[in-house]
Amino acid sequence: MASVQVRANVLIQASGGGVESSEGWAVHVLGPELIEYRSGEAACLVNVGYRDAGRAREIYASESASDLFPRLREHLQSALPMLHGHYVVV
Repeated sequence: MASVQVRANVLIQASGGGVESSEGWAVHVLGPELIEYRSGEAACLVNVGYRDAGRAREIYASESASDLFPRLREHLQSALPMLHGHYVVV
């Protein structure tokens, strides 16, 4: 019986408060209202909003979803604990 090895995705803190993955994707905070998501050679900008009531920065992942970034929402969710500040993916 052949054994299958599955590598765990490793996230590391990047300079500037971003997150990089061993799977080849990265999230970088460009400013208070903008995040860059990069997967391989492709990249997109993701809007961030802020609501006073919730005091959380809302990452609008659905706006940037496309065939180029099928795991965008999942990757942003996994990066949240390592980003500076309180973020939620909406």
